[in-house]
Amino acid sequence: MNICPKPPNKVAAEDLGQAAAEGQGQRARRNGWSWPLHLFQVTSWLLYLFYALVGFGILVPLLPQPWLLAGYVCPGVCFLYHLIVHLSAVSIDPADANVRAKNYLGPVATFSRGQHTHIIENHHCHVCQVDVSARSKHCGTCNKCVCGFDHHCKWLNNCVGERNYWHFLNSVLSALLGLGLLLLVACYIFAEFFLDPELLRSDLHFDAVKNHSDCWFVFLPAAPLQSQAWPILLTAGIFILLSLTTVILLGHLLAFHIYLMWNKLTTYEYILHQRLQQAGKESEMQLESCPSQLT
Repeated sequence: MNICPKPPNKVAAEDLGQAAAEGQGQRARRNGWSWPLHLFQVTSWLLYLFYALVGFGILVPLLPQPWLLAGYVCPGVCFLYHLIVHLSAVSIDPADANVRAKNYLGPVATFSRGQHTHIIENHHCHVCQVDVSARSKHCGTCNKCVCGFDHHCKWLNNCVGERNYWHFLNSVLSALLGLGLLLLVACYIFAEFFLDPELLRSDLHFDAVKNHSDCWFVFLPAAPLQSQAWPILLTAGIFILLSLTTVILLGHLLAFHIYLMWNKLTTYEYILHQRLQQAGKESEMQLESCPSQLT
């Protein structure tokens, strides 16, 4: 269902709000590894390392022995799968096939409003200088035409289009599942510290310090480091707050894309539709505010 009345053969730069000519003189980007890296992209990798290090190095090893294997395997599979699909979503070049067929990483043409009304006219992009498919849009950030353009993701530092949409969606889903499982583990560990901390001291390393209740270990069993209880509690508390916020945001994002798939829309089409609705409401309000012309 196409709810956007914009003709498909006349398309401006799809940067969701920026001017079409903003990319003048800018070289095209191949994928999410193209320089410069985005701050959100770097943040996502730092968060991944933090969740993996704290989750599998500090929290999961404190689980009682009957739950230990499940604590490693279930979230571990999700984290590994997320790493694979996330790397794929970042590395795949989502550009239109005709754009990928040429050397588009060199200097690009400058778009002139005086010569052409739209960047893409009659399925020809005046910046990429190739014919593109009817479903392609020109991303102003990557400065290239993307087939099945959905949105430009700052967390991937790459466009999400037809070629990498399912990698992006699986990345969101696997991150939500893996982090949700570790969140449950963190909440359990945090609660048991106050209810029955002895349940968390089932590892063999605790046998040597069983008379010292404030002596704990992190990074069990491979590289045990001795620690007090309060740093573990503080780390678990920070982990719970960060992971809960991330899970809520990821859940909202996943629900939004399920809604888009149900309605057969892309993020770009949804935003266009919302803008058209807003413009229609503003026009109606202006008409209502005007006094009636008496004849």
